[in-house]
Amino acid sequence: MKTITRVSDDRYSRDLRRYNLALRMLRLAARPNTIRSWTGFSDHRVRGILRSYRHGSHRVPGIRRGPSPTHLGALLANPNLRSELTAMAGLCRVLGLIPAERISNARTRLPNIALGERLCHVLETFREIVPHARLTLEELLLLVFALAEGDVWSVDHCTTCRAVILVDRLSVSRRVCADCQQEACATKIVEHAAVEGSVPGAEPDPLGSAGVQQSLF
Repeated sequence: MKTITRVSDDRYSRDLRRYNLALRMLRLAARPNTIRSWTGFSDHRVRGILRSYRHGSHRVPGIRRGPSPTHLGALLANPNLRSELTAMAGLCRVLGLIPAERISNARTRLPNIALGERLCHVLETFREIVPHARLTLEELLLLVFALAEGDVWSVDHCTTCRAVILVDRLSVSRRVCADCQQEACATKIVEHAAVEGSVPGAEPDPLGSAGVQQSLF
């Protein structure tokens, strides 16, 4: 009898964790298919949770439909978002949220309740520290999947100051952070002015080079 009770309690506790994770992901505007993947709930169960959440006293965020984002490079094209993603990548690496060894098909193999809870907590904490942050849960998950697979994207260090940056493993661009790139541009402007005897009318774009990481702050 004790064994039956213990098994029943374990199943209840697990189901409660899955339900609470679904609610946290809803509050972070996760897509229904994302909630299903990380909780293991069926489509019917996810729809039921969403209906209950909407009919309650909760403020429902905009629920996006369709497939989750799949191309990290498109997100990194935005300098501000690139900064947030890089800061988050470093944080996830330090906290052990990204596997030490590269894994294939991370989108299928990685989702589980415990990791989902930790990632939600990390994003919630990040938003408290950086109130203007634009990073979404879906974008964070894409980052984790990409770094876990490690085929294209990885975390590296600026070759000049050793700051953490996100790099394309297939790119031949110099791996430098925004601060070092800006400093290099400023040095070139001063040298050019000294040679020409005048200050150029327009400064070069310090973020024009591929693979340059903009500062979050």
